[in-house]
Amino acid sequence: MPDLLSIAPLTETVPVRGVAAVVRGVAVQSIADLLARFPDLRKMWASGQWDYAKLLGMTDEILAAVVSAGVEGLDEANAANLALDEKAELLAAILRVTMPRGPAPFAASLTALMGTVGGAASPVAPATTLRARSNA
Repeated sequence: MPDLLSIAPLTETVPVRGVAAVVRGVAVQSIADLLARFPDLRKMWASGQWDYAKLLGMTDEILAAVVSAGVEGLDEANAANLALDEKAELLAAILRVTMPRGPAPFAASLTALMGTVGGAASPVAPATTLRARSNA
């Protein structure tokens, strides 16, 4: 059985117009950047309701940014030039390699993690009372 250090990053190859597009998982920082840039994407993320039809119905700018984030060597301008069905195939592969267990378990894990580092669900240390120092 392989150990964690020997596991290769998940990638998938998707044929697009006769070219093999290499799809890789989107890094957490890139996800955060996308959510900061696009309020509609952030709303869908926050709701926990991943609707692929809704994702495909978002602006071309959002789709191009997400596709570009997950396809090696593809900038947003060229991602915007892809046909909608090509974007759909790439998005499906991006989601598979970014969140192999699916978006809902990933979002739940991330929400739980955020709670432990200062979010609303963060555990709170018990209050302490300081005693005045006696000069006696």
